[in-house]
Amino acid sequence: MIKKIVFVLALSIAFIACQNENRFEIKGTFERLSDSTVYLNEMGLSNSEVIDSSRIDNGGDFSFKGEIEYPRFYQLALSDNEFITMLIKPGEEVTLHLNSDNLYDYTVQGSPGTEKVKKLNRRLRQTRDKLDSLENLYSQARKKEASQKRLNEINQSYREVLNHQRDSSIAFILDNKGSLASIMALYQKVDDENFVLYKNQDLQYIKLVADSLKEKYPQSEHVKSLIADKDRLMQRYKNLEVRNKLSKMSDKAGSLPDISLPDVSGDTVSFSDLNNKMVLLSFWSSTNNDCVERNLRLKQVYQKYHNKGFEIYQVSLDKNKERWNKAINFDELPWINVHSTKGSEYAAKIYNVQELPTDYLIKNGEELIAKNPGIKELERHLSRAFN
Repeated sequence: MIKKIVFVLALSIAFIACQNENRFEIKGTFERLSDSTVYLNEMGLSNSEVIDSSRIDNGGDFSFKGEIEYPRFYQLALSDNEFITMLIKPGEEVTLHLNSDNLYDYTVQGSPGTEKVKKLNRRLRQTRDKLDSLENLYSQARKKEASQKRLNEINQSYREVLNHQRDSSIAFILDNKGSLASIMALYQKVDDENFVLYKNQDLQYIKLVADSLKEKYPQSEHVKSLIADKDRLMQRYKNLEVRNKLSKMSDKAGSLPDISLPDVSGDTVSFSDLNNKMVLLSFWSSTNNDCVERNLRLKQVYQKYHNKGFEIYQVSLDKNKERWNKAINFDELPWINVHSTKGSEYAAKIYNVQELPTDYLIKNGEELIAKNPGIKELERHLSRAFN
């Protein structure tokens, strides 16, 4: 009987110990903020959800408690636009000291993951500030008709800042490949469209993090998403392979493969006729929402640079010719648009089009400048080419 009681007691103690290991506590103090509410949001794959709230007392203090079985991302938020990101592990007792006037100016104890996230975000903010300053400097220099040498110097400084940020992210990943914070490093962007890790060889870091975290935290939704996303990320980083393939085509023929297809009026228009221009060779379909949305954004760029020598040669992969025609008229697309069911499919094949939209920025019919450039990146290339 005594042995049975001892066994049950041991199980109870083990169960309580296991529960304590999964618990976490967040407590903190706000300077110059009281009688308000702070929220704890759990960060999902595409959004965040409020899971708790705490009243900030007259001394600025607040606290949260919870249980988790593996590290999770949270936001400590005063509003939708005022928050800090935390990475909390089971068993952590986290202490925060925050400045309500500048939420980014905070200290944290008891959470190494949150310290890592803070370091990542601080570094990225510094980089973005430098890039914004350089963009403004470039714009002012152009208005003052500065020399090309001066514009090149600003562009070089811009590239150096980007490279420094990339080097910093890579160093962080190598030092923290077993932390979920490394996922944040993989996905960070310098702006709405451009990733910090943009080079073809950066694929190795994606594999490194995915393989490491798969072993440590297989139940994490963020890790599962990274693993599932790996193929898409690999495709993004295969630009160099595509670039080399197109370059080889160019070397053999003296220029990239020609395309000659009928436009909306039935007149045959050849891509080779635009060899003396900066051309965006674009593959699209009116049934693809991403294509339609990108076209609407391209219209502003086209209007700004068309008279300077920029052209868009767009190949439609629509199955329905009438729908393609209506889409061009409805969206008032002003550039060259061509279509032929078999001809378009062949053109897409020789240009290795795997998804839509796919765009190539090409100079003088033979030099590939960029594949799938974002709108801001496209404008930067055109600005450098025409100014």
